[in-house]
Amino acid sequence: MTCSYNESLRVWNLQTGEQISHWDDENGAIQAIALSVDGKKIVSGSDDGVVRLWSIEIGVIARWTGHTREVESVCWNGDGERVLSGSWDGTARVWDVETGNTVLEINTGLREVYTAIFSPDSTLIATGGHSKEDEQIKIWDANTGKLVSTLKGHTLSVHCLAWTANRSTLISGSWDYTIRTWDTSTWQQIAVLTGHFQPVQGIAISPNGRILASAS
Repeated sequence: MTCSYNESLRVWNLQTGEQISHWDDENGAIQAIALSVDGKKIVSGSDDGVVRLWSIEIGVIARWTGHTREVESVCWNGDGERVLSGSWDGTARVWDVETGNTVLEINTGLREVYTAIFSPDSTLIATGGHSKEDEQIKIWDANTGKLVSTLKGHTLSVHCLAWTANRSTLISGSWDYTIRTWDTSTWQQIAVLTGHFQPVQGIAISPNGRILASAS
């Protein structure tokens, strides 16, 4: 699956490279997409501030409104019953997939939220974004929205986050060109990974948790 600033979402066959499906979102560039656990639905975030739910078979099946600016990040929880979104309006929202209602709104204190993800057990939420107070990463209780910890270290905005499968480590990528790892039992920084010479825009962890890929 790919999404684009040209307002389209496309599904491709990996074996042949052929396009299987193509849908247009005429209300703004699609900034982020995520596939449901069962592989049947896609959630997307767009420039118009709307979170959309798509069926792989028929296209858009629901539109969730509440954000007032671009939605930069979307993520499913472990059982597929909740969706988390992060927006330039400085909030993160948790949505009930069945009803489309906002069940939790977190005013993060960030000027913009660029990334928001559930922990593997769905008990915590990590948000990353831009803050003039050097507090680009914050950890929240996923049920209550209560602030758990603020992680300081990055000197510019954080645009990507990832948890290891066992939830022991959180990894962040930033416009300060660094990747940092954090111990989630103490929320202390473990290491700073350098090598990029431009902002880090994406990170992904291998299933065994041993290899990290980054894009800049």
